[in-house]
Amino acid sequence: MISGTCRATMKMIVMMSLPGGTMKLNRWIIWGIAVQLILIIATSFMFNNKKLTTTSGESVRGTALSIWVYSQSLETSINEFHQTYPNIDVDVRYFRSSDHLFTELMAAISANAAPQIAEIKSYYGIAQLVDAGAVLPVDNLTIPEWKSLQPTFTEPFHYSDLDWAVPIGGSIPMLYYREELLKNSQKGSFTGWDEVSNAALETNLIGNDGGIKGHWGIAIDKELPWYLESLHVKENHGETEEYGKFDSAISMWGEWVHSLQIMKPLTHRRAASDFINGKIGLFLSTSEELMTVERYIGGKFQYNAQLLPGLEQQGIVPSIDGMIVLNSTATKVKAANSFISYMIHENTQNALWRSHGLIPSRSDVLLKLQEEGQWNASQKMILDSVRMFSAKRPAKMDFERWSYTQSMLEQLEQEPNDTKEKHFEDEYETWFRK
Repeated sequence: MISGTCRATMKMIVMMSLPGGTMKLNRWIIWGIAVQLILIIATSFMFNNKKLTTTSGESVRGTALSIWVYSQSLETSINEFHQTYPNIDVDVRYFRSSDHLFTELMAAISANAAPQIAEIKSYYGIAQLVDAGAVLPVDNLTIPEWKSLQPTFTEPFHYSDLDWAVPIGGSIPMLYYREELLKNSQKGSFTGWDEVSNAALETNLIGNDGGIKGHWGIAIDKELPWYLESLHVKENHGETEEYGKFDSAISMWGEWVHSLQIMKPLTHRRAASDFINGKIGLFLSTSEELMTVERYIGGKFQYNAQLLPGLEQQGIVPSIDGMIVLNSTATKVKAANSFISYMIHENTQNALWRSHGLIPSRSDVLLKLQEEGQWNASQKMILDSVRMFSAKRPAKMDFERWSYTQSMLEQLEQEPNDTKEKHFEDEYETWFRK
């Protein structure tokens, strides 16, 4: 940009060179002034350009940023971030699950080989990472959008009076089902788990002799402890309030496998494909699975999705995906800050919902989406479910409790004699003390 002084000088030179000018100077004097002016303009341009370049890229130029994630749906956003910040060399490692990433991350921290950014689930992990001194608190970062985030999304990462992860989105547990299995319901949805069990007992194949060949059945996705805690089951008679609902849910789980034989044991990793391919009639999974189900079922059969029975009264504990920044150099931390800010930018949050069904962590984005009228019944239900969210703060033993619950359910599915009534809390304490 040419300054006002330079423009005035140029105007004076032009006026002096015009016929009838008020001053008559030697032609060489005029050209000397012009050359000096050109040099001033060139020097000013180079200084300003250098200043702009330094300001915009001094902290992240040539920075290599290592990112570990388990959500394959983040690939597009990560690629777009790299296009927006070409000076940041992004090295991404994808993991098959959140527990696989967490296990590898703890090992990498011990070996001083941790990434700068890692994705983390709200189920467990943040307490262990904080106690290990491996993760930076959010207060050490510069996140202008922080105040826009939903409190129930930040709460699972609040530990020792500080916030340790930035949530990018969440999901809820849902029941997917073939519509013909809802024929006996009076309210247009499954209102209790007895109705779900009866629907799963419906026959899906009858032989030529009229004999029953199989039931539609039910399957549960991989994050078993999350789904178990989301099963709102009435207490058995004689149970105390402290134990009733959780122990009853475990008992019902065992009945599905052994007594009713409507759930095949240890088939959770193929549960989604079994539902999509018509091998089962009911399917417990995450709301993020909705778009995958819609895409692959197409018109093969009619299906629907709803909240888990009783969950509205119990309160929904969502699954939250967060991003942590681990200890590193100031330059890498600043680059990591840029990535996280990008992930909670309004446009990114909007795209993650529209493309992958991830509930936005930003309240303002969520409100705008709720006000749109284009969503189908299932999508609208997911967006509106936020009002029923129940926050769960992290605890030191979250990972151990998760691992024990996972192992306990797998053992329950393998051993018919293990379906006896049990108090989970008592058995967990006994196992932990060993």
